[in-house]
Amino acid sequence: MSRIAGALAAAWASPDTSWSLPGHPLVIAAGISWLLTAGIGVYMLRTWVMRGGLRVQRATGAGVPPAVVFGHAAAALAGLVVWVSYAAAGWVPLAWLGLAFIAAAVALGICTVTLWTPYPIAVPKTATPPPAAREDPGVVTDGMIASLLADPFPVRRRPRLRLEPLIPVGHGFAALATFMLAMLAAIAARLGTFMIH
Repeated sequence: MSRIAGALAAAWASPDTSWSLPGHPLVIAAGISWLLTAGIGVYMLRTWVMRGGLRVQRATGAGVPPAVVFGHAAAALAGLVVWVSYAAAGWVPLAWLGLAFIAAAVALGICTVTLWTPYPIAVPKTATPPPAAREDPGVVTDGMIASLLADPFPVRRRPRLRLEPLIPVGHGFAALATFMLAMLAAIAARLGTFMIH
């Protein structure tokens, strides 16, 4: 990651590309957004592998196939390398190739989310009281009194704020922002070459 960040910084500071590369601020913004998205993705992939997601998927066959997960990561990282090459060289076809890679990565990311999210959501069955409790109101009352005597002042705990679901959501929004910035930069580069000729 530090090499990629260094290449982006060099492309930013380079006098050759700063004036000849149309949409230069968009190129840098897309690169930074791409780095942020890739960082979040690497964190999620590492967590998935470390928690045994790959092993569980191979053993049970349930969940996201590893080919989809690793294909998503490979497309995103290959696109980032192509984008850094475009930022360094200024060759417009590299911008479009990078855009194609990120489009493939976004498509595989949507497949990953779709396969990962269980649908339809299984609603647990509610426990039905035994037939004796339904017929005899004394049993219900005795049960309520016994529960109050066991814990007369139940402690209400504040629900913990769980931030883990925000990680993939942030990754998805960052990927969409990266795609839009890369597309705008590629369009600006294409329009810039038309204006030069």
